[in-house]
Amino acid sequence: MGGQNSGGIQDNNVVNFTFVHNMDNESRVAWTIICTAIMVIAAGGNLIVIWIVATNPRMRTVTNYFLLNLAVADALIATLSMPFLASYIVTQNWALGAAMCKVARFFGTVSVAASVLSLVAVSVDRYRAIVHPLLPRLSKSYIVFMIAVIWGGASIFASPLLFYSRIFSFTYVGDVTKRQCMVVWPDGVLNQIDFTYNITTFAVLYCLPLATLAVCYTVIGVKLWRGDVLGEYIPNRARQLKAKRKVVKMIVLVIAVFAVCWFPVHVYQFLAFLHDDIYMKPYAVHVYLAIWTLSMSSSMYNPFIYCWLNDRFRAGFKRVFRCLIPKSKNQNDPKGLGRRIPLTPTASSAMTTSTTTGINRNIANGKPALLCRTSIMGISVVDSTEDIF
Repeated sequence: MGGQNSGGIQDNNVVNFTFVHNMDNESRVAWTIICTAIMVIAAGGNLIVIWIVATNPRMRTVTNYFLLNLAVADALIATLSMPFLASYIVTQNWALGAAMCKVARFFGTVSVAASVLSLVAVSVDRYRAIVHPLLPRLSKSYIVFMIAVIWGGASIFASPLLFYSRIFSFTYVGDVTKRQCMVVWPDGVLNQIDFTYNITTFAVLYCLPLATLAVCYTVIGVKLWRGDVLGEYIPNRARQLKAKRKVVKMIVLVIAVFAVCWFPVHVYQFLAFLHDDIYMKPYAVHVYLAIWTLSMSSSMYNPFIYCWLNDRFRAGFKRVFRCLIPKSKNQNDPKGLGRRIPLTPTASSAMTTSTTTGINRNIANGKPALLCRTSIMGISVVDSTEDIF
């Protein structure tokens, strides 16, 4: 294409058609408000999830470590990728320089890949804990290793975007000049390599993970709803099954949100390759913004799901928001509605007495439960309880 400037990566090109993606001010303001709201909610919600897990020892379970990793990935989407790409799509002009073009596209794909792989890790962990409860629990060093593998694999998968993302300046009829942050493969833009990479992305980051998740949670669901989970001590069986089913429902909902949010953008990429004139439609930028915003919004739903379906996360969110209430309101709270709620509700009411065979402990609803110290089944009960968030 055109000659390179002193920056070494920017080409000047003349395009012989009128630029059709200019937005009116009302549309630009509306999309800016929508994208900003998603970014703020996603960043804030996931940072709270990170704080809850990081500051509460009882929340540091295997599953929560992977959910913490998922929250980190979603927070990165909201802070290192979405702000720059949203501005670019709304204005149809890249004004942040060549380095940020590479960084935004690279970190966007890395964060999405890390999110997907974290969901797979959660499903495998739940499968081990529920279907094979007598297997040894994963050690913290192994969890750290798996998280490193997740980010390493995501970085390798996204590395082509770091090398092939470039800035081009296009001059359209009517002296309209736009700078575009584009992925330019060795064979050009929107050609065979681009299509192959999109196909690979769809397979590796959508189809295969969803297939794995579907298999794991189908087996888990059958196991739980039949009620034949190994290692459940009889007096605790109903409570343990109810808690585990609730966890599975929560994670399945997280996966369903991911599947719904990301499917349209994959379909759009295939259609755009088969019909490249789709980009030239006057409404194309609005259609793409709607699809892209839906996919990015997947990063903000998870904290709401945790808060809705998990008591400890809900208590953590209440504690954070209670800190935002002025002290004067707390002082005028005769009914004690503003009191702090512990993240571990059983801890405040737990009463234990040692016996030769186990521990009698009163749980939150006042009902005693027997937790055996010596038998394998008793150890399984303790491990199960600690791992239900």
